[in-house]
Amino acid sequence: MAKDPLAEAGLHFDELNKLRVLEPEVDQKTRELKEECEDFVDKIGQFQKIVGGLIELVDELAKEAETEKMKVRVVS
Repeated sequence: MAKDPLAEAGLHFDELNKLRVLEPEVDQKTRELKEECEDFVDKIGQFQKIVGGLIELVDELAKEAETEKMKVRVVS
């Protein structure tokens, strides 16, 4: 089998016959990794929103608890 001089030089043709530096398999895996990273970043953003809402709720409950404590101290 004859060796491809372009492949030996690290050059490859894609499905549109454009010259690429990355091997097609590496390019595909890179694209898949990019998509997975984007999904991960989206999920982290959703998580931050949920946690932010939880923190606000806990802060409100803490303020209400302090208000009730103050009422009890005034009455006592």
